[in-house]
Amino acid sequence: MLKKTILITGVGKGFGRCLFESLSDRYTIIGVTRSQEDAADLKRYCLDNNLHAEILTLDVTDYGLVVNLLTPILDKYKDTLWGLINNAGVRCRKSLEQLTVDEIKGVSEVNLFAPIFLTKMFLPYLKAGSSGRIINISSILSNKALKDLSAYSVSKAGLDGFTRSVAVEYAEYGVTCNSILAGFCKTSYFDKFKKNEDLYQFTIDRIPMRRWGESNEIVGLCEFILSDAAGYINGASIPVDGGWLA
Repeated sequence: MLKKTILITGVGKGFGRCLFESLSDRYTIIGVTRSQEDAADLKRYCLDNNLHAEILTLDVTDYGLVVNLLTPILDKYKDTLWGLINNAGVRCRKSLEQLTVDEIKGVSEVNLFAPIFLTKMFLPYLKAGSSGRIINISSILSNKALKDLSAYSVSKAGLDGFTRSVAVEYAEYGVTCNSILAGFCKTSYFDKFKKNEDLYQFTIDRIPMRRWGESNEIVGLCEFILSDAAGYINGASIPVDGGWLA
């Protein structure tokens, strides 16, 4: 039986890399990263572990290049396409007064409009197969605000709204769309964040479980949503945050 195929963005580092490594034994992965160095490292990983994957080096906001590079890959795997995980993301930590409109737009370009564009590309294939899963990696900051992160919060709130719209519009085709509200987890920015002792302690004090999450704790939810057992979960925004939003 052929493996199902999943497209994951932002696979070069952090949570995206964990997703790639955790899912690549069960799925054929189309991995997208903008880093040539990370792409080369992923290819070495696949070679060392006897894994087949498609690794694309591109910026998800370069829509012309996305179409040119991704369309033939999607056509190649059209019979097994199953999932899209919109994981690539950026943040900009500035007060609203310091932020330029271009910076606000830039954050939303990566966090919101690129997922919209990729979803639009992916949906015809899922409709043709009458099934599929779309997972948007959102944030608890789509629901609760922190200072100096307004551009990020706006982008993730929009992503959750988009998630619900896709869920309603494409449910009849057997396609589900959900978002994961990631809390403070040990991804690529953890070591840098922890150096700010006051800010780090603030997050620990605010999280009922008194710890940051591990990447595999989000991966586990993605694995479930991708499974047949999650077929009736649609339009949900699910926190993985140690109780932050509770």
